[in-house]
Amino acid sequence: MGKEDTMRVTFRCQRVAATVAACLALVVALLPVVARAQSALNDVKKRGKMIVGVKTDFPPFGSVDAAGTNVGFDVDVSHELAKALFGDPNKLELVSVTSGNRIPYLQSGKIDIIVATVTVTDERRKVVEFSDPYFLSGALLLVPKTSAINDTKDLNGKKVAVIQGAITDQDIAELAPQATRLKYGKVTEAVLAVKAGHADAFAQDDILILKLAKDNPDLRVAGKPFQPRPYGIAVRKGDTEFIGWVNAQLKRMHADGTYDRIWKKYVGEFESHLLKP
Repeated sequence: MGKEDTMRVTFRCQRVAATVAACLALVVALLPVVARAQSALNDVKKRGKMIVGVKTDFPPFGSVDAAGTNVGFDVDVSHELAKALFGDPNKLELVSVTSGNRIPYLQSGKIDIIVATVTVTDERRKVVEFSDPYFLSGALLLVPKTSAINDTKDLNGKKVAVIQGAITDQDIAELAPQATRLKYGKVTEAVLAVKAGHADAFAQDDILILKLAKDNPDLRVAGKPFQPRPYGIAVRKGDTEFIGWVNAQLKRMHADGTYDRIWKKYVGEFESHLLKP
């Protein structure tokens, strides 16, 4: 073998070695992700607290009261999960999330679980594991008291406030394709847009719109609920152990009356407008 042949063989070997090293590095990098998805529940147990993503601008599911305390339907469910796991409902850390950042927070490890009005969709199933439904919600419109808008068909040519990352953004695009969708990060921003006349309507989940209309006498609910879908609790994709445990707790809460107590406490006054899972 000549010198040039030797050099070619050496170069090829170096390339193969580099490729193998790169593959091994990728496998090593992915191992923690795989392990985390498979053992999140054990990680939570070892840590001694559950880190839960909840909303803080979505009453009656998640908000902050005058004392600065997280309150709401989802907050109570979160406390019940902590109680089931640790025997103490306060063994949890509540992290404020929005419709836009809740799944990235979960995937990045900032939170262990999402209990934050996550509508179950086929697209989202590709990136998270969903629990059995724990709430069913359609969407409604919030408009000024004097508005002529009474249905989604009246939205074409109008400006409609939606929350970035919320499924209602897609719904309005389909149901009122000629409407201009104004995307906001927070519910409070969308409500202020309607009040200030920057938006003609705000489209969001029925329970939130009902609550906002009650708390804002200058606004009203328009139309009937559209596109009803379930809410699900979400954990990282592939974490079947964790989501199986969550489903067991939801069944227990239905069986022992805990779910009914939370339902009555937060949404009982709107019961005639809602579907109960």
